[in-house]
Amino acid sequence: MHTSDIVVDAPQPVSAVDSRTYAIDRAVEPLRWVFRWGSLVMLLAMVTLPFVQVVSREILSAPIVGVEELARFMLICSVFLALPYVVAAGASIRMEEILAMLPKPVIRLLRIAAAVLCTATFAAMAAASLIAIGTNLDNATPTLGIPYWIFLGAAFVSFAMTTLESGIQLVKALQDKPLYVTFPQEQEPEEEIDLPEEMRPH
Repeated sequence: MHTSDIVVDAPQPVSAVDSRTYAIDRAVEPLRWVFRWGSLVMLLAMVTLPFVQVVSREILSAPIVGVEELARFMLICSVFLALPYVVAAGASIRMEEILAMLPKPVIRLLRIAAAVLCTATFAAMAAASLIAIGTNLDNATPTLGIPYWIFLGAAFVSFAMTTLESGIQLVKALQDKPLYVTFPQEQEPEEEIDLPEEMRPH
């Protein structure tokens, strides 16, 4: 079997490691679990609610008041809850191929600078969300009367968690460790899948 020669000291794109590899990742794993599954629940509700409304309106001729507003709320919450997951997994656009062509000391400095900037930015956004909550305690949506502080609370929780994730990446950048994580549910199966002959790679 042919294997390509890899120069160990050559700059490589930032790789991801299992979320259980480092103690700092294991410490926040329960929080990450809540955010991942919370975003999935919100996404499922966002998809289900319009379907229920169509059935109620078109088949039962009894539309449910406020379903569209609630679906929009679920969309907002699903985006906010998924943001820390995107940052932790490095799933955002980050031009890794261009970064890998730079000298290794420059790459390290850029990773540190990016982590500092992200941590400061998300911390400022969390603080702004908290201030906005305090000034909108009496406001609510027109149909269902959902308080605005719930929307803004989702933003605050999201930005606070993303600040934590960015801070963890800063610590890793200073220690020159891989920044991003993968989760156990995303790992490839250890045993090879028994595919039919026609589907096996040749």
